[in-house]
Amino acid sequence: MRLTDALFYWLQTKLMTEVRPDDEAARDSLRFFAQILSEDHGLASFEISSADAAKYYVTYRERDAAPRTVWFDREASEQLRNELYGLAPDGGGEDAEVSE
Repeated sequence: MRLTDALFYWLQTKLMTEVRPDDEAARDSLRFFAQILSEDHGLASFEISSADAAKYYVTYRERDAAPRTVWFDREASEQLRNELYGLAPDGGGEDAEVSE
């Protein structure tokens, strides 16, 4: 799996766990992608560093390297969460408190 794909899937599951922290399947998926990022790609850290109306920014650092930041389209990043949890495309709804 390519690094950008793994980061995107991690981001999608991270957004799901923020909306529904009690969803065990989402938490398992988050751990799975974190493991891929750590073990397969050698990342020492990765996090959602910021977000705006159009994008999520994920900052990651490979071991012994400078941090890098990539961005992902916000609508695409939130699509799985919105479909699974029945949220509006803008993330609206009572459960849509995602930290940014």
